[in-house]
Amino acid sequence: MSARIPASPPRATRRVSAAIAAALALFAPLAAATAAHAAEPAATFTLELSSSSATEGDTVLATVTGADVSDLYAYDLVFTVTEGALESADAPVGPDGGFTSAVDAPGTITVSHTRLGTSPGLSGTVVLATVPLRAVGSGTARVELSSVRLVSSTGETAEQADVASETVELEALPTPEPSASPSDSASPSPSPSTSSVPAASGASDLATTGVDATPWLISGAVGVALIAVGAVLVARRRQGVRE
Repeated sequence: MSARIPASPPRATRRVSAAIAAALALFAPLAAATAAHAAEPAATFTLELSSSSATEGDTVLATVTGADVSDLYAYDLVFTVTEGALESADAPVGPDGGFTSAVDAPGTITVSHTRLGTSPGLSGTVVLATVPLRAVGSGTARVELSSVRLVSSTGETAEQADVASETVELEALPTPEPSASPSDSASPSPSPSTSSVPAASGASDLATTGVDATPWLISGAVGVALIAVGAVLVARRRQGVRE
């Protein structure tokens, strides 16, 4: 009995198989690159305040740090702050080699940064912005990094929302105590006057009649002297009679 030789596959089937093999060979590197790109860690962001408490008029720094960033060429950071408690105090500070600006709105501060010229994209762990905030109220104030929008050097974008938040306790300035006015100060007691202090009766009489009594005093003294002279004369006469 002779062995049976299998028939060869049709020519059309061989062509399809070759096309599939060629397609797999072409897209295999692309699939591997996509898988490697997807395996890269996503960037994470933290928000830190320079102080957990402040007094009205003080400045609190809000700093945003990005970790595991890659080829970051531009970004927008949107801050939401408690309106009436915190406000932008000065221009934000961003990484060297780029331009950083801010746009203020009630309760919102948007910080934008872009690289300049041939500056390379940012990678690794980078301080993205430091934003000065002034305390203008009291109570618990909230600072929230509402969203982060990233742009790579090739124009690819990514965005994160509700990234991080922190709180700070604000105290109002103490109310100054009113200063004492001249009318409220203790007035010195009045000095005693001659009209309010009673004088001695004799001194009072002399003070009021001293000028008028002078002639009477003189005449009285003369009278006493005359009496004395008369007494002497009388005594001599009596002595002469006895003799």
